[in-house]
Amino acid sequence: MSSRLYRLMEASQISPLVYYFARFIARGCDVDEDSTVANSAALICARNQHGDVCVDLASFSGQALFDIPENPSVPVPSGPLLDEWQAELGAAAWVGGPGEVKPLILDGTRLYLGRYWGYEHFVAEALVTRMEEVPNLDAPLLADGLQRLFAQEMQEDDGVNWQKVAAAIAASRRFAIISGGPGTGKTTTVVKVLALLLEQDPFLHIALAAPTGKAAARLTEAVKGGKSRVNAAQAVLERIPEEACTIHRLLGAGYQSQFRHNRHNPLVLDCVVIDEASMIDLPLMAQLLAALPDRARIILLGDRDQLSSVEAGNVLGDITGHGEDIIYSEAQRCLLESLNAAPKDLLGAGESPPAISNAVGLLRKSYRFPDHSGIGSLARMVNKGRGQEAYDLISQVSFADLDWLKAREDKLNPVCIDWAVDRYMKYLQEHNIQDALSVFDRYRVLAALHHGSFGIDLLNQQITNRLQARGIIQGGEEYHGKPVMVTVNDYELNLFNGDTGLLWRNEDGELRAWFLGGNDELRSVSVRQLPQHNCAFALTVHKSQGSEFEEVLMVLPDEMNRVLTRELIYTGITRARTQVTIQGREEVFIEACTRKVERSSGLGTKLGWQA
Repeated sequence: MSSRLYRLMEASQISPLVYYFARFIARGCDVDEDSTVANSAALICARNQHGDVCVDLASFSGQALFDIPENPSVPVPSGPLLDEWQAELGAAAWVGGPGEVKPLILDGTRLYLGRYWGYEHFVAEALVTRMEEVPNLDAPLLADGLQRLFAQEMQEDDGVNWQKVAAAIAASRRFAIISGGPGTGKTTTVVKVLALLLEQDPFLHIALAAPTGKAAARLTEAVKGGKSRVNAAQAVLERIPEEACTIHRLLGAGYQSQFRHNRHNPLVLDCVVIDEASMIDLPLMAQLLAALPDRARIILLGDRDQLSSVEAGNVLGDITGHGEDIIYSEAQRCLLESLNAAPKDLLGAGESPPAISNAVGLLRKSYRFPDHSGIGSLARMVNKGRGQEAYDLISQVSFADLDWLKAREDKLNPVCIDWAVDRYMKYLQEHNIQDALSVFDRYRVLAALHHGSFGIDLLNQQITNRLQARGIIQGGEEYHGKPVMVTVNDYELNLFNGDTGLLWRNEDGELRAWFLGGNDELRSVSVRQLPQHNCAFALTVHKSQGSEFEEVLMVLPDEMNRVLTRELIYTGITRARTQVTIQGREEVFIEACTRKVERSSGLGTKLGWQA
């Protein structure tokens, strides 16, 4: 008789990869496919596909191993008692302990795929070795620079200028994180940090990077614009780099996912700044750290409350304690006070904070969304899990920048398509491609799902059909005016996963794909050369990370789904600068706000945060 795992695969309840990996492990360990070892292998493979780095066996002991509907004909295996589970795995030939080279690693109660244990262990070690302050710091020079560069900024309600504190941390440590929501001044702060670093060492070799091409372009624009507001010598400003690239390009990506730069061929850098760090998955962070010289500084910028990476891991969340208060050690508070960053009594203090907390500069004040902003108020409520208050705020139309559309049962509210067509008509009426791209980037439909009545597949099709019915767009699969998002990296064309552009006919009538780069640089490629891509009237919230729009329509499904979390809703809301409209159902929205992204990982514990 076929094993339960095989029958679950046949019933499309688990993926073929999960089953065949479990079979591979079972054969290597010389055990049955219905054994605890095989079920454990299937569990960690399935959870890894959903973003977990490891599985805590204690959470699954006595519980169903897979979150799938109960089928009497194919019973779902359950986890055994924890002690028995650990003993059986510990005796298996292909299950190793920490540091061993085996397909599976059991580290306490956490079960890993072998290579993911290696990634996590390496990242933790690489960060711990960078916890100390930089040697040969010219503290008086840094204190003078902080006072000069932050002379105009106002202190916040608690009497602390948190941008100044974050800059002091980043300038005095080999590893630092500057985290804050939209409009809190992350890139403004980091430009000043770079000026401070170059005042310490004029020959510092600095690189700027981000996970996606879109995020890299935005970082380029922000740094170029920010330099004009920095009170530093012209020679210093000229040495601040302006061009950012993707992390993959920085590492020298080539064929078969191999990077040219690694621990054996490190980058020639003294400092690297990485924007949108919440999008970095665990393997990429490990590869980045491996390619950096031990002496190199690392500065991560990002919003720790945003969605985590699409692939496995929640690196920024793990590093920053998943929303825990940032508390500094006595030595760190004394250093910050000596640098005139802030009086130490106004900085968070507690007993034995983890060393990693000293590296976190948390920006608290949003200059884009003031206290009276509807978008800002909604984002703060969602971020705190106050779903009922958030729903009351948006549904009662108390703010001009918020709107609510009620979803119908298993059916999109038709106003959503009206909203999209009314706005997208504006760029389609432009004659100049550069103007069309600029107008198109003012608006976007975002959705939580890919498929179904509320997914981007159907949204893109319905928007296209309505525009075609009005005669605004014409043609087959590829047509003049079609928005496209690249879904794979193409290093020869300098196009990357997440880059968004328009198909547009040039003066000769040739249909080409046009994209805006840094400094609004316009470039195009033949449609025949265009890498794999999708229609981009509607994007998933995940794909919208690193982007900003004037107005956003966020479409939520009419029933709960595992992807619906407060991080997803917060991320969607904060993509908008001036207007947010949400389509959904009250109970779904409220429940989603109570749910946090839970990704199983041991990195936070390894860095000193409580498990």
